[in-house]
Amino acid sequence: MAISDGWYLAGPVIAVAVVGVLAVVLRRALGRDAVRHEPSPVLDDFGLLRVAALADRSDTAAGVRSALAQAGIRSTVAVGMDGLINVLVFPDDADRARQVLDHPAPPPS
Repeated sequence: MAISDGWYLAGPVIAVAVVGVLAVVLRRALGRDAVRHEPSPVLDDFGLLRVAALADRSDTAAGVRSALAQAGIRSTVAVGMDGLINVLVFPDDADRARQVLDHPAPPPS
Protein backbone atom coordinates (compact mmCIF):
# COMPACT_ATOMS: atom_id res chain seq x y z
CA MET A 1 0.00 0.00 0.00
CA ALA A 2 1.67 3.15 -1.16
CA ILE A 3 0.95 6.48 0.49
CA SER A 4 1.59 8.33 -2.73
CA ASP A 5 -1.52 7.07 -4.55
CA GLY A 6 -3.82 9.54 -2.62
CA TRP A 7 -6.40 7.11 -1.24
CA TYR A 8 -5.41 7.91 2.34
CA LEU A 9 -7.35 11.23 1.97
CA ALA A 10 -10.60 9.57 0.84
CA GLY A 11 -11.78 8.63 4.35
CA PRO A 12 -11.42 12.08 5.93
CA VAL A 13 -12.89 13.80 2.84
CA ILE A 14 -15.95 11.53 2.91
CA ALA A 15 -16.36 12.12 6.67
CA VAL A 16 -16.22 15.92 6.25
CA ALA A 17 -18.72 15.75 3.38
CA VAL A 18 -21.15 13.64 5.42
CA VAL A 19 -20.89 16.03 8.39
CA GLY A 20 -21.47 18.99 6.06
CA VAL A 21 -24.57 17.41 4.53
CA LEU A 22 -25.93 16.59 8.00
CA ALA A 23 -25.28 20.15 9.15
CA VAL A 24 -27.23 21.59 6.22
CA VAL A 25 -30.15 19.17 6.69
CA LEU A 26 -30.34 19.77 10.44
CA ARG A 27 -30.04 23.54 10.02
CA ARG A 28 -33.04 23.55 7.71
CA ALA A 29 -35.02 21.12 9.84
CA LEU A 30 -34.30 22.72 13.21
CA GLY A 31 -33.58 26.29 12.23
CA ARG A 32 -35.75 29.38 12.63
CA ASP A 33 -38.32 28.06 10.18
CA ALA A 34 -39.18 25.16 12.51
CA VAL A 35 -40.50 27.53 15.20
CA ARG A 36 -43.94 28.70 14.26
CA HIS A 37 -45.81 31.35 16.18
CA GLU A 38 -49.28 30.53 14.98
CA PRO A 39 -52.09 31.26 17.39
CA SER A 40 -53.53 28.22 19.05
CA PRO A 41 -57.29 27.73 18.81
CA VAL A 42 -57.36 26.97 22.56
CA LEU A 43 -54.96 29.27 24.41
CA ASP A 44 -55.44 27.87 27.88
CA ASP A 45 -56.73 24.33 28.16
CA PHE A 46 -56.85 23.11 31.73
CA GLY A 47 -58.69 19.87 31.05
CA LEU A 48 -61.54 19.31 33.47
CA LEU A 49 -60.64 22.26 35.67
CA ARG A 50 -62.45 25.59 35.43
CA VAL A 51 -61.10 29.07 36.09
CA ALA A 52 -62.59 30.49 39.28
CA ALA A 53 -60.42 33.62 39.45
CA LEU A 54 -57.57 35.42 37.71
CA ALA A 55 -54.73 37.10 39.57
CA ASP A 56 -51.73 39.08 38.47
CA ARG A 57 -49.62 38.31 41.56
CA SER A 58 -48.88 35.04 43.31
CA ASP A 59 -49.76 36.38 46.77
CA THR A 60 -53.20 37.41 45.50
CA ALA A 61 -53.71 33.92 44.05
CA ALA A 62 -52.62 32.42 47.38
CA GLY A 63 -55.24 34.54 49.16
CA VAL A 64 -57.93 33.34 46.76
CA ARG A 65 -56.88 29.74 47.31
CA SER A 66 -56.97 30.29 51.06
CA ALA A 67 -60.53 31.65 50.88
CA LEU A 68 -61.58 28.68 48.77
CA ALA A 69 -59.91 26.22 51.14
CA GLN A 70 -61.79 27.74 54.09
CA ALA A 71 -65.01 27.05 52.17
CA GLY A 72 -63.90 23.44 51.58
CA ILE A 73 -63.17 23.91 47.88
CA ARG A 74 -60.05 22.32 46.44
CA SER A 75 -58.11 24.54 44.07
CA THR A 76 -54.84 24.85 42.23
CA VAL A 77 -53.07 27.49 40.17
CA ALA A 78 -51.67 27.63 36.66
CA VAL A 79 -50.07 30.44 34.70
CA GLY A 80 -51.97 31.15 31.49
CA MET A 81 -50.64 32.15 28.11
CA ASP A 82 -51.39 35.79 28.95
CA GLY A 83 -49.18 35.65 32.07
CA LEU A 84 -52.05 35.83 34.53
CA ILE A 85 -52.36 33.29 37.32
CA ASN A 86 -55.49 31.17 36.96
CA VAL A 87 -57.04 29.78 40.14
CA LEU A 88 -58.64 26.52 39.03
CA VAL A 89 -61.37 24.40 40.60
CA PHE A 90 -63.31 21.30 39.59
CA PRO A 91 -66.50 21.89 37.55
CA ASP A 92 -68.75 20.76 40.42
CA ASP A 93 -67.25 23.46 42.66
CA ALA A 94 -67.08 26.27 40.09
CA ASP A 95 -70.41 27.95 40.92
CA ARG A 96 -69.84 27.72 44.66
CA ALA A 97 -66.29 29.05 44.25
CA ARG A 98 -67.59 32.10 42.40
CA GLN A 99 -70.15 32.68 45.15
CA VAL A 100 -67.46 32.44 47.82
CA LEU A 101 -65.25 34.87 45.92
CA ASP A 102 -68.09 37.30 45.18
CA HIS A 103 -69.15 37.38 48.87
CA PRO A 104 -66.02 36.74 50.96
CA ALA A 105 -66.42 35.89 54.63
CA PRO A 106 -65.34 38.61 57.06
CA PRO A 107 -61.88 38.08 58.56
CA PRO A 108 -61.83 36.41 61.97
CA SER A 109 -61.58 38.83 64.90
